[in-house]
This record gives sequence, structure tokens and C-alpha cells, in this order.
Amino acid sequence: MSATTTSQSSVERTAHSYAGSLYLLPSDEEERKRLLIQHQLFTRLLSGRLVLPPISFSDKDDVLDIGTGAGAWLCDARTHLPDSVQLYGIDIESRLFPNYPALSANVHLSLCSATSLPSYWSSKFTLVHQRLLICAYTRDQWQRSIDEMYRVLAPGGYAQLIEIGPEWVSGPKTASHVLFMDAFLGSKGMLLRCGVYIADMLKAAGFVDVKSEEVIMNLGKWAGEDGGQGRDVTIGAWKGMRDSVMKASGLGRFASAEEFDKALDDIAEEWDNVEGSHTALRVCYGLKPS
Repeated sequence: MSATTTSQSSVERTAHSYAGSLYLLPSDEEERKRLLIQHQLFTRLLSGRLVLPPISFSDKDDVLDIGTGAGAWLCDARTHLPDSVQLYGIDIESRLFPNYPALSANVHLSLCSATSLPSYWSSKFTLVHQRLLICAYTRDQWQRSIDEMYRVLAPGGYAQLIEIGPEWVSGPKTASHVLFMDAFLGSKGMLLRCGVYIADMLKAAGFVDVKSEEVIMNLGKWAGEDGGQGRDVTIGAWKGMRDSVMKASGLGRFASAEEFDKALDDIAEEWDNVEGSHTALRVCYGLKPS
């Protein structure tokens, strides 16, 4: 049986409290742990590269992490940058923020929406980083957030975005659930395959030298430790949508939270048994011209 099996499937998870946000995933200790494991996995898959654009940071640079969550990327990046670089993390919920005693003086966390960044941040940052907001934005909000990235970047600065997909390759249970997620997110105006469109949205905002890179993320115990973690963080995220799905009456497919969780446990088992099960991480970055 998969390590993702839920023992308290009927218990509603803690959601964010930011008015007007559609964000579908929970904001609780279970999600914090998932995010930290996910960060470690993604860092390994990207060969330790936290920043892919060709940036040489100077002492006076500022970095922004959008949707910082548990602050894993931000705190990790801090150890690779000069102490004088100021790092800003924003999110719509502070519950997952790392404890302040664990932060250094150059890390600044605040509540903020990526679609409406502070006006005084114009042309401030050398790098804006954003990762896995597939469950956060509508199609229009995607473009608005990227336009905001362009505004707050200094000329010569880069935006770096990382998303998952666009496909999840395995057996019939996976294929069926991907179709369900596409319909569910689509019913909210959201994009399951948002990673496919990011390069074009960056160009539409004015970015140049837009580049993309993709790495395979294996799913299932057949692929060793990384495959097991890929399975767990993905199933964990999909299970995190459960309360939102059930508030939509299961979209006519799931009659109960238990049925939803059981379907995802079955998918985890499918990944363990179908060698070659995988998805991909897609990194896209672009330059704000000088």
C-alpha cells in the first residue's frame, strides 16, 4: 500500500484566509511538510540549481519569491547569495512562513497577492522567482501576475517560473484523473497545463531571451527514492484539492471525500506498478531588457 494512504480522509483541511483567492491547496502542517520535501526533490532534479538564468548577483541586489509558502526556496537561495542581497517572500497566507528566529536579517516575508504587488516595488528586483502556482491563478491572473513581475524587475533582471506537467504518464487511472482535474480547474477558469503557455505570456509582457528547460520527474517506487518522493508530493498535492472538489459536489464524479482519497491511493499504486510513470518540471525564464 502506498505511503500516501489517508487515515482521516473525512477531516477538512485548513484553508487559506485571503479574501478573493481561488487557491485550491490547504495551509496546514501537513502541507508545510509536503512543500519542504518537494523543494528538496526539485532541487535534486535540477542538479542543485536554484537559479537558472545567467545572473551574477551584486551586493545591492534584491530577490523576490512569489508564493513563498514555507520559504524553502527562499531560505535555500539565501545560503548561495551574498549576505547583503535582500530576499523578499510573499504569499496570500502567513501560516506556512518559517519561524522568524530561523530567518536572517536579509529575509523579509509579507502577505501580498502576486497580481497586485506594491507600487513602490517598480524596477526593484534582479530576480523574481515563482514555483508551482498551478492551483492559484485563472488564465487572466496568470498574465496579470507576469505583467507585475515585469514591472517590479529592474532592467536586466530575470523572471524564473517553474511548473509541473503538462502530462502525467502512467496507466488508465491516471489518465482518467488528469481528465477530471482538467475539467475541475477549467470550471474555475484555471489552467492544468499552464506550463505550456508561460513562455508566450512572458513574451507578451515584454520579456526577451525567453528560454525553457524540462526535466523528467519519475513517479512510483520503481524509480527509487526520487520516484517515491515524486509520487508522494504529487498525490499529496492532488489530495490537497479534495475539499475544494467536494465543495463543488465532486463535480458529479466523487460522492464523498473517502471516495476521492481512495481514487488517489489507487493512482499511487498504479505509479508504483507501472514502470515509466512520470511527469515533468518545466522551467521558463525571461529577461527584462535594459
